[in-house]
Amino acid sequence: MREKTIDLWKKKLDWILEKGGMALVNTHPDYMCFGNGRPGLEEYPVRLYEQLLEYVKERYEGRYWHALPRDVARYCKG
Repeated sequence: MREKTIDLWKKKLDWILEKGGMALVNTHPDYMCFGNGRPGLEEYPVRLYEQLLEYVKERYEGRYWHALPRDVARYCKG
């Protein structure tokens, strides 16, 4: 939670995909700092999350499923 960049997230994501794995990004706004102030101890700036989404979109275009929970439930039901 004290990271200043998304470098660790990118490294881990790339490693998982190199191994043929799947990454699930589960986020919650309670842990994101949306203001210009300093993030709390258990928060990170929302800009970091935006950067991660941009990275995934650019690097893995056509190789990921951007699904809402209802989409996943519908898929699992068959």
